[in-house]
Amino acid sequence: MKSSHGMNALPARADAPVVEPEVAALYVHIPWCLSKCPYCDFNSHAARTWPEAEYADALLRELRHRSAEEGFAGRRFSTVFFGGGTPSLFDPRTIGRILEGVARGPDLDPAAEITLEANPGTVTEERLRGFRSAGVNRLSYGVQSFQPDLLLALGRRHSVEDSRRALDAARLAGFDNLSLDLIFAIPGQSLAACEADVDEAISHGTAHVSAYALTFEPGTAFHRERAAGRVRQAPEELEVAMFELVRGRLRDAGLEPYEISNFARPGLEARHNQAYWRGTPYVGIGAGAHSFAPLDGRGGGGDACFGRRWENVRDPGRWMDAVRERGTGIADTEALGRREAMGETCWLALRESRGLDPTAFRLRFGEEFAEAFPHATSLVSDGLAAWRGDRLVLTPRGLLLADAVFSTFF
Repeated sequence: MKSSHGMNALPARADAPVVEPEVAALYVHIPWCLSKCPYCDFNSHAARTWPEAEYADALLRELRHRSAEEGFAGRRFSTVFFGGGTPSLFDPRTIGRILEGVARGPDLDPAAEITLEANPGTVTEERLRGFRSAGVNRLSYGVQSFQPDLLLALGRRHSVEDSRRALDAARLAGFDNLSLDLIFAIPGQSLAACEADVDEAISHGTAHVSAYALTFEPGTAFHRERAAGRVRQAPEELEVAMFELVRGRLRDAGLEPYEISNFARPGLEARHNQAYWRGTPYVGIGAGAHSFAPLDGRGGGGDACFGRRWENVRDPGRWMDAVRERGTGIADTEALGRREAMGETCWLALRESRGLDPTAFRLRFGEEFAEAFPHATSLVSDGLAAWRGDRLVLTPRGLLLADAVFSTFF
């Protein structure tokens, strides 16, 4: 591991307090898939071959460049997340090489959560052992459904048996921290089929489940198919029934809903995702990756900057060219003003079951939450939010109307 001290630093006194470096999260985007799912709006590209070694070179070059920037310099990565695309298409040795680069410089927490997204149809026990040896300690499987007809409707290439074999292989390869994704409110899905999916997910003893209602994002094939009348969205009342069923069944099985769509056994919450919701700095490397650096409002008045965001070039080839030329592939940057940062802090906090802490809000922004957002009183009186101790949380009704609640903080 890279030392947090300079080469010529004097040794610390035995009685001196140990000062731990501040942390950040690292997201590594691997953009290739074997096919593009019709509901997917992520930056993914269907391909049969990809420039794996060249892309890994660019990832490490951009990491070195970005980790020296304001907001990231001197921080230790406490989580690493390989997302995509389908990161499990990469050779385990390539993943290991990237993690070695992270550990050498800037720095990697010895207890870091290191997650790899995987498609069940792209892994074997041998490959999974390779990922485990490379340093990956958490897997996230894109199962989506255990029903063959629903997998077909979603355009997924893997089979139900692929998912079952992949889940068993993960255990044999030494992965105890295992997550799987489910999608509900799929066109043609019944409430009974949704229940069967949740029950099978529970039966595999997974530590974490992410369960999302299907959305029809602009630019996706499903969005076009719905507009043309060839695909029908699930009725709202059925989607609500599925949402409530998913939450109830998973909670009864010991998977607590710690965020709107995420459920975990105690102590196995996705720390990387929590970094996003809690305003922790995160570095995104790779084509189309995003980064965020919170700032302290320097500049004063209406021009104060409370954070910056970056988005990388989405095309993998153009991103690699940019990294070769200037060390990074940033396409766009955005500065967060005071009001925008305050609103974002609120709605992200309300995503989590622990809710919003007004004291933390005041410490960051120098203003009382109730004065900044007096409409919170109406959210409570309307039954959308409630005070649980000293924190504001969404009610069951508020969870169903979360997007509408969040929009009030924009």
